[in-house]
Amino acid sequence: MSEPIIVADDPDLAHLIDLIDILPRPYVSSFWGEGDLSIGSKFGHRLKKILSGRGRASDVDYLAVYVLKYLGHGNEHISEEQITKHLVGVGNLPAAGHAWVEDATRTAWSLVTRYSLPRWRGIRSTPGSAWAED
Repeated sequence: MSEPIIVADDPDLAHLIDLIDILPRPYVSSFWGEGDLSIGSKFGHRLKKILSGRGRASDVDYLAVYVLKYLGHGNEHISEEQITKHLVGVGNLPAAGHAWVEDATRTAWSLVTRYSLPRWRGIRSTPGSAWAED
């Protein structure tokens, strides 16, 4: 079983959580949706585990994939315009919403590759080995 992931030990994870923290609170259903299968409940489930110190690599990976899928650049769920409108403290500035989406997308992708790449590559594969073969 993998060790818990500590937010303070991973600056990218801490940054992503900070970005999520300037979005509407989880109970704002007009942003996150309603019900047990809503986008907000998916985020909440993973965030609670991570923030309580019980999160594992798979929780961080799921959280990052959720950011890519539901909030990231070009997603079809919560638009950049919606994000811009709801960002806390920036006053509906289009550039802030655009920057948030780009930053969240880039940070989430860093986390996905960090926590998923070993599984994608396979246990027996050495980094770069596919390119080293003649």
